[in-house]
Amino acid sequence: MTKARENSDYTGLAADIVAGDTAARAGRKNLIINGGMQVSQRGDYTSATSMPDGYYLDRWIGDVNTITANIQHLTAAYGGGTIKTQKIVATSSATGILQTFQHVEDFAALAGREMTLSARVKSNATGYRLQIYDGVSFIDSASGIHTGGGGWEALTLTFTPSASSTTLDIRVTSYNAGLTAITSGDYIEFTNVQLELGSVATDFEHRSYGEILADCQRFYEIVDYSAYASGAAIYAACVFKVTKRAAPTMTFLSASVSAPQSSTSTYNINVLSVGFSGSSWIGGLWSAESEL
Repeated sequence: MTKARENSDYTGLAADIVAGDTAARAGRKNLIINGGMQVSQRGDYTSATSMPDGYYLDRWIGDVNTITANIQHLTAAYGGGTIKTQKIVATSSATGILQTFQHVEDFAALAGREMTLSARVKSNATGYRLQIYDGVSFIDSASGIHTGGGGWEALTLTFTPSASSTTLDIRVTSYNAGLTAITSGDYIEFTNVQLELGSVATDFEHRSYGEILADCQRFYEIVDYSAYASGAAIYAACVFKVTKRAAPTMTFLSASVSAPQSSTSTYNINVLSVGFSGSSWIGGLWSAESEL
């Protein structure tokens, strides 16, 4: 083998190693859950829906101050295909806040480490932005601010959360060191939100709906149960599809067969147990919520 051929082989091997290492480090890199807006267990929101403060699409919190707003879960054309998006629209005018955000669970492990937030964002209002709140300060930069031109823009924000962080909130927001002037009809539409270690925004990590749903159900799940009660009280146990982050708050949503004549519930991170009395088939839905 000639020296040139030998060097060429080593160069090719080195390139393969670098490519393989990059691919390995790229796996499961996104610290945001449901960044592609695929999962919406609480409702479909395909029609504009009033958005008081609270959870809508899984893991995302809608938040307004002074104004009112609607939320929609949409399918948009992008890059020759389609993507799921979340859109929030002001329905009144005032000086306030229009935003949605997500709490990152393992924020303590990320304190003091350089990170990059990226997203595809569309807005008709100047100044809407990607922003970080780490419990110490609000962090944003020019590369994470939308022009307001009404088109899709790739926004990025590289930052280092404080070593004294008490939270890590990922925000798509109007907030700019205070309340801002918001006009009815102003909107933010966004998707492909990614938070990763390092100073570079890499391609969005696409995962299957089933994987994302399981991640979301660790924080919120709709539980369906049924049982037959005849005279004496009985208990029906329903095992959660996914172990919860913590013992959840249970909320009775609706009866699918008939409402229980009396009921109590006990639960932990793995199971719901409901007690009934009476003589009838009993069934219905509960929500199990263990959000941050």
